[in-house]
Amino acid sequence: MFMKKNNTKQFRFIIWLLFGLLGFLAFREFLRINILVFVSTENLLHSRRFLAYLFASFISLILWVGFYILILHKDRQLTLPLLNGVPSPFRNIISGLLIPLPALMKWVIPLPENFNLEAWTMIFLFYSFSLLAFFVIGKREPIQWWYLWLGVFFMLGGVYYSIFAKLNLVTAYPFTTYWSEGNRFFDYSTLFGSYRYNFETGEKIKAFTNWGMQLPWAVPFVFPNLSIGTFRLWNQLVWIIPSLLLGFLSVNKEKKNKFNIVVALIFACWAFLFLDQGPIYAPLIIAAILTVIAVRLPLTPGSILVFIASYYVGIARWTWSYAPGIWAGLLSLLAIYKPSFKKDKLQELVKPISFGISGYLGGQLLPSIIRVITNQSQLKFLPNPVASTTRQPLLWNRLFPNPTYPPGILLGLVWAALPLLIFLIILLLKKSWKINWMQAAATSLVAAVFLTVGVIASTKIGGGSNLHNLDMFLVSLTLIVSAAINYYLTHETKTKQQHYLVAIALLIALIAPVTYTLRNDERMVLPPDARINEAMSAVKNKVIEFSSQGEILFIDHRQLLTFGLVESVPLIDEYEKKYLMDFAMAADEDYFHAFYEDISNHRFVLIVNEPINIISRGLEYSFGEENDAYVKWVAAPLLCAYEPLYTSQAVALELLVPRTSPPPETLPCEDIFLFIDEE
Repeated sequence: MFMKKNNTKQFRFIIWLLFGLLGFLAFREFLRINILVFVSTENLLHSRRFLAYLFASFISLILWVGFYILILHKDRQLTLPLLNGVPSPFRNIISGLLIPLPALMKWVIPLPENFNLEAWTMIFLFYSFSLLAFFVIGKREPIQWWYLWLGVFFMLGGVYYSIFAKLNLVTAYPFTTYWSEGNRFFDYSTLFGSYRYNFETGEKIKAFTNWGMQLPWAVPFVFPNLSIGTFRLWNQLVWIIPSLLLGFLSVNKEKKNKFNIVVALIFACWAFLFLDQGPIYAPLIIAAILTVIAVRLPLTPGSILVFIASYYVGIARWTWSYAPGIWAGLLSLLAIYKPSFKKDKLQELVKPISFGISGYLGGQLLPSIIRVITNQSQLKFLPNPVASTTRQPLLWNRLFPNPTYPPGILLGLVWAALPLLIFLIILLLKKSWKINWMQAAATSLVAAVFLTVGVIASTKIGGGSNLHNLDMFLVSLTLIVSAAINYYLTHETKTKQQHYLVAIALLIALIAPVTYTLRNDERMVLPPDARINEAMSAVKNKVIEFSSQGEILFIDHRQLLTFGLVESVPLIDEYEKKYLMDFAMAADEDYFHAFYEDISNHRFVLIVNEPINIISRGLEYSFGEENDAYVKWVAAPLLCAYEPLYTSQAVALELLVPRTSPPPETLPCEDIFLFIDEE
């Protein structure tokens, strides 16, 4: 009893001390970003904002001290007295309503002008409302679980934060909200929505991506009246739901007791937050879901499902083709008790090996056979990674802090994955997860291979702005930790008191992804309605005016055609912006020969594009190398042959017509057209 009382007092002191530390960091940050940037030091005492800040700081300090006296010093119960008579289900509801409040304050509730909530403030709010939710529930579990419940509540606050951040991007705004958004919507629509375009019957519209990558986003386009706002909602749900589903299905719920279900729900939320650090594209997560299901099936149907998953995800992106077979083999191996090559244990290895072979057949061999049949190409038993990695430059500086991705890939990866790796290592060292040498070697090898592939892919020009190319590594870690959780649930280790290092490592692994998601810290700000309406009128009127004179090319803003915002325009599917960027990064002269001929001959009477930029940026700017390649191969030649008729920087729209005035003297137009003549 004395030990329990002492531990309770220690717990109270830690949460009280942490509350004060986080409060100090939050109030200091708030002063810096919401007051000092708007009010000079000499005028502070005359500022209502600063005086309100002082008052709030003083009240908070009083509450912090009062918290010590009432809860810690007086040794009261860890619950709110007003709720002593409230039934447990209602307490849970109240607690559930408290946790999303910080996210609502950040993304939904209107804030005063020039007022923002940044990282330390949000962390303090997450902690404060997690603490309040904990007190509302009035937990009675052993003390070692109290820290974990606080961590779970904190993590759930981060989940709400990330989801509301994504839903903040749902809008009926007709123009693109980031560089490639509108044209990506166009790509997704071509699978099931080609009827939306005025295009030659029977011809296949050229999209920048294939059906495997399109599929999760393409489904809504079967509905003719789909609006851009509705599709933006679907787009965000595709980034949210699959990872939640993967996390939930990964946890073994065969016993179907309350504890296992709660663990599955918590793991689902954590998996969403962890994978959102990539972020990870839906096709790979869908393949992982099919893999998890396959591992729990008998050998034959499981192998068929792995075969299907490998074929599908290999179509989406060839580098993913081996992942389902490897994951299925690894998960089934980890489920075996002390696998070995001894004669009496060989039968147990049939399932992991069969899954690996099924993955190879579906991901590598079947697509190669299909290509041989359809294109008379040579049968390939293994991929050729050299051809892919040498087509475009590898920018190794992206591994380290740089303008495109400030932490750099390596530090960003440490930030995202190290807490989880430490947790897994501590589980193994403290025998809370027992695997033998074969399982440890397989786990390490799979993680190392996918880590290497991801790091190399992240250096390819056009990438390296986040961790999405480390997708197979991050999904592998998710599946590996799910195997550890399933061991925990199967072997009833939850009835044993875990080593304190395991609890601390788990707590850190739970809350670490929250800090990463706080990188999304700004609400979307759209241009004024007047600017939007003016730009829409301009593009509609000019399209009508020029449509009878010749061809109109949408290099950018193809979403205007996709959602019927601009009607009756024959689609020219050549020279889409992402295609132009891709070939520019590869410096492909053969591709640009046709483009230069078309623009020099003024094939298009009107071009819909983003405002042309002909400024070279270099290494000191975000995506500087990509910008410079695009300026050289696309923007400068285009401006030599065409001139702006209408430009709106507010909505990133520019209408170009054949040039009637001399091009800028700074452009090497003669050299560009000489290149065409020489060809």
